Amino acid sequence: MVIWQRQREKKPKRVVTKIGDIFCVEFPDNTKGYFQYIANDITQLNSSVIRAFYTHYPIDQEVKNEDIVKDKVDFYAHTILRGGIDFDVWYKIGKSSDIGEENIQNILFTTVPFDFIILPNNEIQKINPLDNWRIWHIGQDMINVGPLPSSLIHKVNHGAVIAFHQIVNRMRLGYYTSNNPINKVVKRCPRPEVHSYLSREEGDRVTYLCFKGNEFERGIVKDGDSTVRICADENIPAYEQLQKGKFSDTNWDFDDFITEEEFNQIWNSTD
Repeated sequence: MVIWQRQREKKPKRVVTKIGDIFCVEFPDNTKGYFQYIANDITQLNSSVIRAFYTHYPIDQEVKNEDIVKDKVDFYAHTILRGGIDFDVWYKIGKSSDIGEENIQNILFTTVPFDFIILPNNEIQKINPLDNWRIWHIGQDMINVGPLPSSLIHKVNHGAVIAFHQIVNRMRLGYYTSNNPINKVVKRCPRPEVHSYLSREEGDRVTYLCFKGNEFERGIVKDGDSTVRICADENIPAYEQLQKGKFSDTNWDFDDFITEEEFNQIWNSTD
């Protein structure tokens, strides 16, 4: 699984959180990123709203708070700050009065319902979640817009309350690894430097894939007794479609994600 977290400490930390606080997340590759607590959203369980910044820095680089909050915003999300603090996944490094207030009311969140509704007579009716998108701004009522208009695809943020480990994934990888019908329309977009490792099984055929950013880099296809290793720069007509595939072309399932170690073990064991 593409999830990283530190071991939980025995005793919760006593950290007071206030709007404006800036938090640091350290990644396994000795880099770090930052997010800021900017609001509470009464419309979504009064959860904390954060803005995560795009730039990653070397782990030992000193970064001033004023430079952090001037950075490009990568995404907005609802989360529970206490969870990340208690599990030692992020830590507070300071605060800034600059919370991007001029943009807060323009932040657009979205969710879709489950694939069923319960009628007044307690009967269950199946529905298509993607026909029932809900959008809202912080503190305002949700609006059902039916199918998501194409003009909003690149403007909406996942509106559910996101677990701390998925916030880390989103900051580190550029996407959430969790399953959500939203991903069928609002495609996952990896950071260009990130490697993603996946596997999929169809009958006797198992395909292992490595992408760098959105581009296919290499893969292994095991089909019965046949095993083929494939690189992006090779001309293999039988696997041309695979080589041209983009990470964002597929709505990957959470269970499709594997670790770099798992992928390399398969790759190195193939003659």
